Amino acid sequence: MDLYFMGWKPDANVCGEAAGLACDGRVLDLVVTYCDDGTFSWEIVDGCDSIASDTAASADEARRAAEVAGRRAFIRAA
Repeated sequence: MDLYFMGWKPDANVCGEAAGLACDGRVLDLVVTYCDDGTFSWEIVDGCDSIASDTAASADEARRAAEVAGRRAFIRAA
């Protein structure tokens, strides 16, 4: 099982940043969106389905949470 990480980049489509995780032909989109109240929402998208999401106090915290949730999704599927 080889897990590939496609790093965080600004993405105007999500008003924030996006990254990707890929393993065994499956690709997950990791999204961090900047919220008006100063928080950061993160989401893991598998195709068109949101499989995990939450809110964090900082962009770094949101990125870390999204990466952990993405890895857990692959572990559960293995």
